[in-house]
Amino acid sequence: MFPVMQFTVIDAGELTARKAFGLLKAAVVPRPIAWTSTISPDGVPNLAPFSFFTVVSSEPPLVLLSLEYLCSGHLKDSAANIEATGEFVVNIAPAAMAPAVELTSEQFDASVDEFELARVTAIPCRHVRPPRIAECPISLECRLHTTIQPGSDRLVIGEVVAFHLDHGVLDADGRVEMSRLDPLARTAAHFARLQPLTRQEM
Repeated sequence: MFPVMQFTVIDAGELTARKAFGLLKAAVVPRPIAWTSTISPDGVPNLAPFSFFTVVSSEPPLVLLSLEYLCSGHLKDSAANIEATGEFVVNIAPAAMAPAVELTSEQFDASVDEFELARVTAIPCRHVRPPRIAECPISLECRLHTTIQPGSDRLVIGEVVAFHLDHGVLDADGRVEMSRLDPLARTAAHFARLQPLTRQEM
C-alpha cells in the first residue's frame, strides 16, 4: 500500500508569477534541456539552454521551446534569431557537460559567440544555417513551424528536419540507449542526471 498524503492547497490566482514559476519548476521534473543553437542574421552563433522543452508531435516530428522574455520586455537572443531566420538546432548535452551548459545560460551581448565561450565545437548542419555542437551525442535540426504566446512566454514549435545521432549512444538495433546518452536534466533549480530504475527497484 502507498501512503496517503497530507495536502496544502493553493489557488493559482493567489500566487505571484514568481511563486507560480517556482512551484512549476519543482513539480514538473525532471525536465530535459534543449541546448539550443541559433545564428543571427549577421552570422553570429548563439547558444542557450532551455528546460521548458518537450515533444509536440511525431508526424511530422515537432518539438517545442518555451522562451522567456528579458526583464526589459525584449526577446532573448535565441528567440530573436529564430524569429529572424526561422531555424534552430536542439542539442542534447550529456551530464558531463553541465558546466558548459550553465555558462551559456548567462546573458551576454548578442555579439558574443557562445560556442567559443563554452569551448565547444560548432559544425555545420545538413539543412539549417545554425551550427550544431560536435560534442553533443544528439542534435535535432529544426525549422520554425509555429510561434504562439498563450501566456507570459513565447512558444516556439520547430519541425525536426534531421536527426544527428552519435554511434556511441546507439545499441545493436540502432536505438538510443539512455545509459550511454546520460542526458543532462533539470529538477527545480538544479541540474540532474537521469538513471533508469533497475528491475529490483520496480
